[in-house]
Amino acid sequence: MYDYYKELNVKNLKGKIVALLLIAVAIAGILATCRVYLNVIQLDEIGGFSGIYIKNLVYKLIFAAGAFVVIFIATTVTNRFVKKNFNRYLEQNSLPVRKMPNILLALVIAAIGAFISREFFYDKALSFINSTAFNEAAPLFNNLDIGYFIFQRPFYISIYQFISSLWMFIILYTAAYYIIMFLLVFNNVTLQDMKVKSILRHNIINIAVFFLIKAVTYRFQKEGLLYSEFFNVKGAGYVDVNVWMNYFSVAPFLLVAIVAVAFWFMWKEKMRMAVYSIAVFPAAWIVVAIISMVVHGVIVKPNEVQMERPYLRYNMQQTRAAYGLDKIKSHDFPEMKELTPEIINRNLETKNNIRIVDYDATLRSNIQLQSNTNFYTFKNGDIVNYVVNGKEIPVFLTARETDKSRLPENSYINRVFRYTHGYGLVINPINKLTEQGQVDFLLSGLRMDSVDKENLHLTEPRLYYGEMTNDYVIVNPEGAGKLREIDYDGSAETNYSGSGGIKLNMFNRALFALQYADINMIISGNIFSESRLLLNRNVIERAQMALPFIIIDRDPCIVITSDGRLKWVLDGYTTTNYYPYSQDMGGYNYIRNSVKLTVDAYDGTVEGYIIDSTDPIINTYAKMYPGIFKDEAIPEDISSHMRYPEDLFNVQTEVLKRYHIDPDSQERDNISVFYGNQDRWDIAKYPDRSSPEGVKDIESYYNMIKLPGNLGTKEELVLMRPFTPSGEKNNMVSWLAVRNSSKNYGEMVLFNFPKNTNILGPDQVEVNINQIGEISESITLWGQNGSEVFKGSLLVIPIEDSVLYVEPIYIKSSRNSSIPQVRKIVVGYQQGNDFKYGVGNTLDSALENLFKGISDTPVKPDDSKVPGEGATPPEETVNDDKQKVIDNITSKYNDMKKQLDELGELIEELNR
Repeated sequence: MYDYYKELNVKNLKGKIVALLLIAVAIAGILATCRVYLNVIQLDEIGGFSGIYIKNLVYKLIFAAGAFVVIFIATTVTNRFVKKNFNRYLEQNSLPVRKMPNILLALVIAAIGAFISREFFYDKALSFINSTAFNEAAPLFNNLDIGYFIFQRPFYISIYQFISSLWMFIILYTAAYYIIMFLLVFNNVTLQDMKVKSILRHNIINIAVFFLIKAVTYRFQKEGLLYSEFFNVKGAGYVDVNVWMNYFSVAPFLLVAIVAVAFWFMWKEKMRMAVYSIAVFPAAWIVVAIISMVVHGVIVKPNEVQMERPYLRYNMQQTRAAYGLDKIKSHDFPEMKELTPEIINRNLETKNNIRIVDYDATLRSNIQLQSNTNFYTFKNGDIVNYVVNGKEIPVFLTARETDKSRLPENSYINRVFRYTHGYGLVINPINKLTEQGQVDFLLSGLRMDSVDKENLHLTEPRLYYGEMTNDYVIVNPEGAGKLREIDYDGSAETNYSGSGGIKLNMFNRALFALQYADINMIISGNIFSESRLLLNRNVIERAQMALPFIIIDRDPCIVITSDGRLKWVLDGYTTTNYYPYSQDMGGYNYIRNSVKLTVDAYDGTVEGYIIDSTDPIINTYAKMYPGIFKDEAIPEDISSHMRYPEDLFNVQTEVLKRYHIDPDSQERDNISVFYGNQDRWDIAKYPDRSSPEGVKDIESYYNMIKLPGNLGTKEELVLMRPFTPSGEKNNMVSWLAVRNSSKNYGEMVLFNFPKNTNILGPDQVEVNINQIGEISESITLWGQNGSEVFKGSLLVIPIEDSVLYVEPIYIKSSRNSSIPQVRKIVVGYQQGNDFKYGVGNTLDSALENLFKGISDTPVKPDDSKVPGEGATPPEETVNDDKQKVIDNITSKYNDMKKQLDELGELIEELNR
């Protein structure tokens, strides 16, 4: 009897499963829609960048749908052949045919495949469609522009990888499907079962198709030789070009022929011959590999530099071009002249702008002197140029931000509603100190006390977006609720009035409460319909969200605009790892600083400006996403303070160590020099106790100088780094500078010292400084009295045809709250093989002593302690101090007596 109840239960179960699947799909769809909505409103709030996200999403969906269709068709066709062949086998054995869930199975597999491949194509497709030519042919492929390798070839490869991966899956899926069906029907499977002619033919055809797909790859492998390696450099060498390129040209035809022959043997049922014919292909590869080794050993190795010469030239040319080193203007530094007072006097602006404060010490001093309250601090600082009282000088800027770890009470109200922003910034001159040797100030305090109110003034000092703002806050406009934000030094309150943030209507509150797992967003009585959620407040992460295809520099710089607002300026890099023949630097082999971004510190608006329109990659991005970059030039009040990024400069100096050699030079055989590593450089070293080697690479540093050789008509801000020969020698052979002015921004100049002279490098200068008796004795005395002594950055300052070395020496007490003070400044220059030096309490006194040929007066006992640390001063100093105290008391007494007399007269007058 037919069991209708059982059939009904099965139908009900299927219905429930379908209903659950539909509910799951609906929930997933709702969640995905909410996520899209949240991303869109956040990107619009950042500055109208949702168009990038939406376009990427559309392309992802298009390619996911395409992948779904292709996978579904391939799987469905495979399923039909499996069903047909297997059921035919069952019929031949008088067994009932089986139903197979082919459509459902194909749908599930296609859905999974589409989900996996959704991120695989869209960016490469967009680059392919909007590609920009480099207008430069790739080495060895004169008919192909470099742009093909960067924008088009990756898309072709992604298509091939998708098809080959899909077909490899089909091969495994087909075999597995047959095995599973045999197990379901017969409870076991043997090799003999798989030899059924129709089943065997199906599997062999799948393998043959895969080989035909594989034949397409040899074009890409041939092109890929441009990224291979020979003699520790990137690119195709002699063996690659003359052996493997020829093989990859023939391999597709060989593979197709072998597949055809194998099929013919299988058709004739000569399976052994089919296997032998297929084995020809790997055998051919082995033969070519042996030939390549023989060619390298017999032809290349005995005369390697001549055989590899054209390919070494390609590597040198392409690497220099990829990192912008081909644009460097190289100059020979004149024969070193002795530094004289006359040279200094002709270059007073260079002298007056020498950096005598150390970066870390200045930041530490600002933290101690300018935090003003417990909850403010300074994370970072930057050197830029500013016009102050009519003179352009380099200054140190650092923003005063809120440190949430130092709040008086770590409550939700404080974190989210009250302590929402930082306040102002501090500007220090880098060429000036106070009489006590501490940092000086051009803009300081919470009142923004300024020495130049025209150029250094703030109309909006509050920072809601910064380097330390890693959390979200909720702000209310004036009149919305009684809870206000802590402002100034904690004694004042304010309300946010900017355009930043997202309004917290009930829908947004619910979504963000889920995103941040913050139930308070829903239940708090301090949130109103006018309330705004300020999120994505870290300026680096904010800029990265706006332009996800750009690499954002990790060192943003804050500047004051002409209208007194604060804006963060960030550098953006375009990179690729597909530049032919270029040496890679850990993930990329081409880099450009093509973009500057600004982030308003008050409302968070992000704006992007293209500063290198010659870069094909940034031009491709601009075509991919029209309107994301400003059409106008970067504003003058931003461009006048632009600085070349240290991270990029450091990368370029690292590459320059080996690739400073011009392969096309007519003066010498530079390719042979490059091959033999005969003129390799190192970054100049500097002593460092924390390093296992005892030294470290000298850091790139900004300074204001006039470039030698009449390259500059006046002092300008440059970023510099010196070089020494590779190996044990520490003498200086060259220095690289990059200009920062808006007129010459990014122009690099390399000065090479004469090869027949031995110019002292920083490490050698430091050895000489350590041997100065006055300095070593002072350091010993200070250290014995519990003070910490450390040296600032040693600077190499070119002045005309001479070089001046400058190093400040700091002292601070062992207390964490003590303020570093510059106690001595050492200056020096090279005279023949000797190091002439001068020591002083100021730069001027050190220079005066340098040219007198003497150091400053011997260190007195009062120098052995930081003021306030209990050192015993000499008698004359004590007497002077006593007299000062007496004079001060007398003065205050006279002032007080005068005020009392006036008060008495006033009381007497009131009594009348």
